[in-house]
Amino acid sequence: MWEARDKVMKTTGNQDPMAWLDYGPVWLRRDYWESLCECWATGPWQERSQAAKRNRSTHPEKNVHTSGSISYATHSQKLHHEPERAPTFCELFDRTHKRKGTDDYVSESARTIAETYDKTMADRYAEGTPQPDMDLEAWVDAVGGPRQSRVYGFGDSLDTTQVLSSYASSVAPPAYVSSSAVPPVSGLEEIKTLRDALRRYSSAVDLSHAGSTPLIASPSGQYYY
Repeated sequence: MWEARDKVMKTTGNQDPMAWLDYGPVWLRRDYWESLCECWATGPWQERSQAAKRNRSTHPEKNVHTSGSISYATHSQKLHHEPERAPTFCELFDRTHKRKGTDDYVSESARTIAETYDKTMADRYAEGTPQPDMDLEAWVDAVGGPRQSRVYGFGDSLDTTQVLSSYASSVAPPAYVSSSAVPPVSGLEEIKTLRDALRRYSSAVDLSHAGSTPLIASPSGQYYY
């Protein structure tokens, strides 16, 4: 839909969504298009749009990947069938963050995160010790924690808004620390229940290994087969 919005913006030369009412795509019913224009014109949507633009310009390297228009869930399905098993999280990350036909990551940030995670895994698990497909805490630490309620490398397959608080417990100060040293509540809310959702992802991958059906991620972050 962003392509239709971008096209009509260029056609009309106007950034006001209410000026786009008569320029909807032919494949979309007019009443649906009008509803979308009204939604895009609202203050909350405009604020989110501007915030997203600022975030992309502030951290351009965080927005580089090679997954194209295909979702992480679809890449996960493809990787599941290629080796005839469910992919590990690292395999999915490499698939979407390495240049096609090479072993080069799309950005220095992606390479550093992958190397940091690999080193942490090597330190945590002795040689010969089975490693999980994904160590939740190690990954979050490698990416530097969540930003704007999102975790780098997760795409949109996991709804982190419901899962950030448990990670906060791992970074929150102990109860005996004076109140002056406690981070503001807003900072903890930013990272509210992450580890639980990541454990849900890991459990889903383990279940996928035991069966023959691909792992699917719903928009709400739930995994099913």
